[in-house]
Amino acid sequence: SANSFKFDRAFGQETRQEDVFEEVRDFVQSALDGYSVSLLAYGQTGAGKTHTMIGGPADHRGLIPRSLSFILSTVATMGKDGWP
Repeated sequence: SANSFKFDRAFGQETRQEDVFEEVRDFVQSALDGYSVSLLAYGQTGAGKTHTMIGGPADHRGLIPRSLSFILSTVATMGKDGWP
């Protein structure tokens, strides 16, 4: 039997880390809003999945450090706005 797969988005090798994060930023916001979310990094060995998730220094930070920064920034803003 043939299997069929559907992907919401695939990124090329020239895509910047910042562009990938902008594409998934709403997932992080949804998690902060209380929804369960998941993100799948799929590809052949050496395709860059770990690099996309972890990244490198400065502008090359991956999804995990960018998401953590977004979460901490949002929590700080909410605290200033009086949220517990």
